[in-house]
Amino acid sequence: MATTSAGLGTPKGMTRRRAETRRRVMAAAYEVFTELGIRDAPVELICDRAGFTRGAFYSNFASKEELFLAIYEVEMQERAERLRVAVEEAVEAAPGSVDEVLQKAGLLFMESLAADETWYLLNAEFRAQAMRQPELREPAAAAERRFHDALAEILQNLLGRLDLHLTVDPHSAVVTIVALYETMLERAILDALPDKADSRYLTDVLPRLFTALVADDA
Repeated sequence: MATTSAGLGTPKGMTRRRAETRRRVMAAAYEVFTELGIRDAPVELICDRAGFTRGAFYSNFASKEELFLAIYEVEMQERAERLRVAVEEAVEAAPGSVDEVLQKAGLLFMESLAADETWYLLNAEFRAQAMRQPELREPAAAAERRFHDALAEILQNLLGRLDLHLTVDPHSAVVTIVALYETMLERAILDALPDKADSRYLTDVLPRLFTALVADDA
């Protein structure tokens, strides 16, 4: 994320100038977090990369954790939108082949959750912090729920167009798929697979799970 998208992660009513300051701080923070991790990233370095003082940082964010949550919101909104477009394209490309659409959509669904190893590692670090710091749990859980809600909506819309339905509630389906995906991605990282996307868990096991969670409306 070289820059954050305009309007995403920006509170309503904020002036254009302050919104631009916030965007630049978030973009700089993403780079620094990627290089050093969230815990070890100095606020001073983030400010230096963004071209602002500490005052600009703290007038927008109370902490690095709050800053990461703002970045998370932007990243996940963008991923959800890319997934929505990709799923639409998959349905249009193979409207008569349910199995083909489900398999392709399943892969798209999985790949959108953690587009690269770096983003997954940042998420894992932040989640570990939230587990240890009670004050972070509620905002972290709320941000994750919003992302899961967006995924559930995409999933239900897809299945509706294919005359299919989930065999479990949408939230449980999303949580199950996300949890297994993240576990398999972690396994691919630990096993040092050269191409994480070619892991059989992502290309075979997860699409099979996806199809196992749906049934024909008839």
